Amino acid sequence: MLCLTCHRVRPALDRTDYTAERALLIVRRGLCTCRTPMPVERVIPAAVRKQAGTPK
Repeated sequence: MLCLTCHRVRPALDRTDYTAERALLIVRRGLCTCRTPMPVERVIPAAVRKQAGTPK
C-alpha cells in the first residue's frame, strides 16, 4: 500500500482498495505523487509499435 520511493500511500488500483485504513494512512502520510508504472499488460514493446505503424 505504501510507495517504496516516497513512503506515502500509492493510488488505489481498484474500488475495493478504498478502505478506512487507506484513508487514515493518506491523512497521516499523504498520497504518493511518484509516477506509477503502467500495468504490464498495457505496456507495448517498441518493436511491436514499429511493426504496427508500418503499412503492409
